[in-house]
Amino acid sequence: MEHHTTTDPERKLERTGDELEERIERLDDHIGEARQEAQARREEQAPDDDVAGDWEDTDDDDGGEDPAGFDDPEADEDEDED
Repeated sequence: MEHHTTTDPERKLERTGDELEERIERLDDHIGEARQEAQARREEQAPDDDVAGDWEDTDDDDGGEDPAGFDDPEADEDEDED
């Protein structure tokens, strides 16, 4: 029966491999946390229900969808051309 003895370099290599695996696991955890934080920040800065240009609650006096007092810059250009 052959008995294999472990040498010092083999032990160091195995220990280094184990340490690398632990570090990779910690990095994976940090990456996951960072992704969750980034998603939370995106949701804070741009919530789905407050979209720019949403005129849902800005009916004009005639019941239309134009907000009262809307200043159309293109209308000014049309007046200048006359």
